[in-house]
Amino acid sequence: MTESTQKAPSSRRGRHRGTVRGDSRRDELVHVASELFAENGYRDTSIADIAQRVGVTQQALLYYFGSKPALLDAVIDDRDGAAVAFAEELAAIGGFDAIDALPDSARRNAAEPNLVRLFAVLVAENLSRDAVAHDHFVTRYRRLRRIVAGLIAEGQRTGVFEPGIDPALKAAEVIAVIDGLNTQWLLDPDDIDIVAVTEQFAEGLAETLRPRA
Repeated sequence: MTESTQKAPSSRRGRHRGTVRGDSRRDELVHVASELFAENGYRDTSIADIAQRVGVTQQALLYYFGSKPALLDAVIDDRDGAAVAFAEELAAIGGFDAIDALPDSARRNAAEPNLVRLFAVLVAENLSRDAVAHDHFVTRYRRLRRIVAGLIAEGQRTGVFEPGIDPALKAAEVIAVIDGLNTQWLLDPDDIDIVAVTEQFAEGLAETLRPRA
């Protein structure tokens, strides 16, 4: 089956939900698609590959999702919300307590390497503007930057953080460090202690944000 080059449909929940059995099958398809996308990439994974691993026909898979891009949408919805949710948790905590909690993201990633790999593979595959999920990842990163920048700006407003730091620039730096560390860890997990490095980064970030005398 040839892969569609159109943008994924706006409906992100698939075509058919409702019964317990149907939802269970749909969840299984999303889970297996996530595994295969992480292993082989979206482009090199076919509908047939996913259907074969689950043990259903291609027609059965398409009954739930309609197209491969729609299945990708479901995977993104199911698997890619953790980072944004964690950033929102930190923003709700605020101040230096939020910075101290930053290594929790590394602990979560260390516990779910396939999820981190899935994200890294999908981002790499969607760098071009016409890629199926390009717009999703642009929006995702913008949202992450806004959340982190807002956390910093609120700390400055309340006198907790150094006022001379640009929140938007620092937010981009924080996200870049975390993503870059994830990439190094995926490539060489035996040589990179992702938690220890994130703890050290958080300590340095706290010092940078501490108001100057």
